[in-house]
Amino acid sequence: MLTVNCISVADVNVYGKINLSLESADYKTSTETDFNNNASRIGAKGKFEIKEGLNISFQIENEIDPTDGRADGDKVFKERNTFIAIEGVFGKFLTGTHDTAFKLGQLKVDLFNDTRADIKYILRGENRMNSFIGYTSPELIDGLNISINSISQSSGNGESFALNYANDKIKAALAIEQNLKGYDGQRFSIMLPLAGIDLGLLYQSSKKLSTGKSYSGHVVSLKRKVSNKGSVYFQNAASDMKIVSGSQNSIGYTYKINKSTKAFAHYSILNKEDSADDITFASIGFEYKF
Repeated sequence: MLTVNCISVADVNVYGKINLSLESADYKTSTETDFNNNASRIGAKGKFEIKEGLNISFQIENEIDPTDGRADGDKVFKERNTFIAIEGVFGKFLTGTHDTAFKLGQLKVDLFNDTRADIKYILRGENRMNSFIGYTSPELIDGLNISINSISQSSGNGESFALNYANDKIKAALAIEQNLKGYDGQRFSIMLPLAGIDLGLLYQSSKKLSTGKSYSGHVVSLKRKVSNKGSVYFQNAASDMKIVSGSQNSIGYTYKINKSTKAFAHYSILNKEDSADDITFASIGFEYKF
């Protein structure tokens, strides 16, 4: 008689987010108004127990664009974090497509993530890579773990590392990347409460490998609740990494309608070396999670 030991299967969850906004962009000589998709997405994830304390998990996630049905050029879907992982007391190994440890090392200092005021327009290193192998350790001491990534590229292997710490109040990360999209980088981030305000600080240094030239940049963000459902936030990001004398000052307000839905309004100024090239963005939108 042949006996087959069945793998215990946990529920597979389908999830997603719709984030859309009506945005006006003032380019000094012209103004453009359009509906924007802010990285709306759909995905599925699940976990399979091989034996007690040992699991295989997976995630399949793609960006969608409800405004025109095309998330990536002519393609309907754009791949986001999609991977398979094995997890146990030893930590977590994964392979596929994933945000680098360096990118995740910004914690959530970026309060305007996925919008036109995202720090990716100012700083290098906001990379999601394929041909990715990653490892995240269990806690080495209370609140402290490490993440290690190896990424295969046509220009050679790249690496990304992060030392992460979190307790009930403070989150901090020290991240390093080597030979990723032609750059090395170092990043330190911290988030902490300060007199009723959530304060986020990020400092980064990046070097372009082809020239040896180094650049630095920073992000400062402040968020404060003004009611049970409303919050205001401000953010300053500055660096020469992508724009000469580039800086972006942004202010926002979000109102939580219910557990899954919120509305928001943003105003942002992107400054460049020549003030005639400055761009002002104003938007209102909503987000629905399912």
